Amino acid sequence: MSRSEIPVEGMRCEGCERTLQAALTRVEGVRDAKADRQAKHVRVSFDAELVDEQRLRAQIEEAGYQPVAAQAS
Repeated sequence: MSRSEIPVEGMRCEGCERTLQAALTRVEGVRDAKADRQAKHVRVSFDAELVDEQRLRAQIEEAGYQPVAAQAS
């Protein structure tokens, strides 16, 4: 099982968190998603053989939110 924390812009309330979590858990291979509007990210547990982070980011956009590009260190 893989885990990813994806920065997300646009969540304003608990309803936004629930909407995003529901959208992500509908994707085959996603085991769990926990959105946090205050921290501005979503943590996703998923099977990397079935889904990749690019697909997760696309699903976030389809749900109406903006995944933020990872910062280079």
